[in-house]
Amino acid sequence: MTRWIVAVACGLAITLAAPLGSEAQAAYGHKRCIAPATLLGTGQTTWVCRASQSCCYDWLLRRGTCPDRCF
Repeated sequence: MTRWIVAVACGLAITLAAPLGSEAQAAYGHKRCIAPATLLGTGQTTWVCRASQSCCYDWLLRRGTCPDRCF
């Protein structure tokens, strides 16, 4: 009986949360990108991209870019 209650509660939570999550993403036109941590520990690099673009980090130039595809 407890398993049924947990299963119904999880299903209800997913049903209610799924539409709210997609609306929240559609409302914002930009996303914040964070570079992976470096071995030297010099700090995090952040930059902003449009929601339709990918977050790419160029290790040679040590900066973030926002192309349509990462190479």
